[in-house]
Amino acid sequence: MAVFDKVTLEVQERMEEISLILMRHENKDFCLAKVHPNSWRLLSYSNNHKEYRFILVPSPAFERLIIQREYPKIVDRFPEYFGTGNDWNIIRAIKEYDKNHLLREYSDREFFDYIRGETMAYVFKIEDDETISNRILRLDLCRNINSGNVFQGGIFHVFKHFTPEGYNTISSNNKEFIVETFSEIYRHIILNFYSEDFIKEKENCYEAKSLLRDGHILRGIYYKEDDIPVSFINSMRID
Repeated sequence: MAVFDKVTLEVQERMEEISLILMRHENKDFCLAKVHPNSWRLLSYSNNHKEYRFILVPSPAFERLIIQREYPKIVDRFPEYFGTGNDWNIIRAIKEYDKNHLLREYSDREFFDYIRGETMAYVFKIEDDETISNRILRLDLCRNINSGNVFQGGIFHVFKHFTPEGYNTISSNNKEFIVETFSEIYRHIILNFYSEDFIKEKENCYEAKSLLRDGHILRGIYYKEDDIPVSFINSMRID
């Protein structure tokens, strides 16, 4: 991917800075602080007759599951694990799909802790002056599974609200808003997060609103602590 040297350097510096801050803040033993630019994605989206450019920096597992669309292959191979109302079944489906690549047999909890740790993508917006926006999104697969067996945060939560054509569901819920392609889902997330309609809802939570193609309003809630220079998906719904 060809990007300007100035932008490339700024993205590398910002990602390393954020990763190290989060590692200390979350008391982790490790973090993914660098991804080679050959693995980045330069995204160009049109919205309201204006062109927007973004750089998506994925971890290897996020690249494989989301960007290379292995997640829909998991749904195709193990449909019985989806639409059950229990998000642990989705973890089991991914684990079953990956079992030949695992070094040993993992419990569901161990495998979940593995894929939620540093399986994510950072999203940076390129401004018109070739600088990077201070509003930065970390797009995790998920942040947790609550006591009701439901994903909290991340793109796995968003899958409850978007279903690609040809699928009954790609989550533990029934289908909701139909999209033409799988990649359209993270397009909607990115455009929502970088919407101009972005306000502080309450302490550490920000609400963004954007329009879907048929006029529905997409509402995203993002979590950001004042001293942490990155935001996370908290929840999302379609009105």
